[in-house]
Amino acid sequence: MKNNRVFRKDVGQTNLLVKVGKISGRNAVRHSKAMDLVVTYIEKGVVYEEQPDGSKIQIDIVDTKPATITLKKGMILYGK
Repeated sequence: MKNNRVFRKDVGQTNLLVKVGKISGRNAVRHSKAMDLVVTYIEKGVVYEEQPDGSKIQIDIVDTKPATITLKKGMILYGK
């Protein structure tokens, strides 16, 4: 029972951290635009730079590779 309570508290803390991260990200973008700075972001695998005037410039394409790990029952994972 004690493990379930700790897990639930951890989930709440994780949700709170995600929410705070989203809010701080929005604030950072808003402040950057207010100071006429360039904002760089990734959307659908493409890296864009948004200029202070609102124009977007495509910088690069991010290649996403699927995970090649095949897991089997009883397998031991070592974290480094």
